[in-house]
Amino acid sequence: MDNNGQDTAGEARNSSFWELLKTRNFRLLWGAGTLSAIGDQFDLIAFPWLVLLLTGDPLAVGAVVAVGSVPTVFFMLIGGSIVDRSSPRMILQASNVVRVFLGSVLAALVLTGMLNLWLLYLFALAKGIADAFYYPAQAALLPRIVTEKQLRHANVITQTTTESSGFVGPMLAGALIAAFSGTNNVLPSLQRVTAAAPADTAGVGFAFAVVAGAFLISSLLLAFIQLSPEAQKSAGQNGKSPSGEGKDGGSIWTSIAEGFRFVRSDAAMFTLFLLIAAIELFVQGPVIVGIPVLASTRLPQGALAVGIISSAYAGGALLGAVLAGALPTPKRRLGHLFVITYVLSGMLIMPFGFLTATWLAAALVVAIGVMGGYTDIMFTTWLQARTPQNVMGRVMSLLMIASIGLSPISNAVSGALIKLSLGWVFVGAGAMMALLSIAAGLRREIAEMKMA
Repeated sequence: MDNNGQDTAGEARNSSFWELLKTRNFRLLWGAGTLSAIGDQFDLIAFPWLVLLLTGDPLAVGAVVAVGSVPTVFFMLIGGSIVDRSSPRMILQASNVVRVFLGSVLAALVLTGMLNLWLLYLFALAKGIADAFYYPAQAALLPRIVTEKQLRHANVITQTTTESSGFVGPMLAGALIAAFSGTNNVLPSLQRVTAAAPADTAGVGFAFAVVAGAFLISSLLLAFIQLSPEAQKSAGQNGKSPSGEGKDGGSIWTSIAEGFRFVRSDAAMFTLFLLIAAIELFVQGPVIVGIPVLASTRLPQGALAVGIISSAYAGGALLGAVLAGALPTPKRRLGHLFVITYVLSGMLIMPFGFLTATWLAAALVVAIGVMGGYTDIMFTTWLQARTPQNVMGRVMSLLMIASIGLSPISNAVSGALIKLSLGWVFVGAGAMMALLSIAAGLRREIAEMKMA
């Protein structure tokens, strides 16, 4: 950086996509993360489909999903603390090994017709716990293998890959399940393998085999990442260090409390975490529960409209992530940028409950997705640059809990309110998002936010 505070040509090249893609450790982590994301997408399709095939009961699907999601929220706090006390790469590998085992056993049990519902509850619980350790470790490892100037581009690449897996994974999983289900004569050489399985579950069994394979290769790629001695140290070079003992001191609960204290001591970070949690509480449920109701009652395409709207949001988020990498990094007024996008998103949500045209709903969610994808990249990059390495896992786990921890409450309350008025639930959700964002933007710590 020159005396005027501008990036030199050498620094610009160092932070370019090309230089980043030539970094061996990043390529390995990117490949491992891509395979993990695809495995997760297969899991999201195969698991609930299998529950429906076994029980025919949507309530059972919800129960199994809850058994998997609730421990994820609880154990994520513990996972973040353990990540900060050990090697994030080893935690990633251990989590993947568990997920390989679960996928392999599930595939074998489905293909041999030996699976029952109580085993699915057990597998959902184990998968949720493994995920609780995987995601904080993944977020904590990235800043250790790229430079601070490469963080934004690294986040752009990883997030666009994750968003893309949302397109590719479900389509591949659905195609595989359809190809091998309904008959065991699709491939004669596999008849002996699937003979004991019900005809319509054979495809799900092969989908779980793909899940296990994806996680296995992901774990192997992680094994080849070589961290420098500096990168393996838990103490960060940027931001303020958290109070309390080092990574080997105190109990897990003391470590978790230390993570809370660190976030609480940073006024801007704490305000944004509270805003994210509030948006999760007031907006997530109306959107997740309300859009299927909207599609079934007011949109002519019915269930197809749900898919169109979901794909439109994913496409918008993908475009937003690309724009975050292509546009110059905003150096100042970063907090106001976040607030403006949240306020606009809330305003676009407000009319949703009264829409009768699928194309208009899709257009609105594209705009919301673009703003969300862009701000996600900027916020994650700001957070990673601001947080020291020895508390990164706990901070990321708290962010994830703020993002998903209140969803069960939000979904349940929204379901009850939507019975009274679909339209006004969306109006209220959007208005709350806009008003809370404006309130956050009035705080000095948000007005003074800037990218490092």
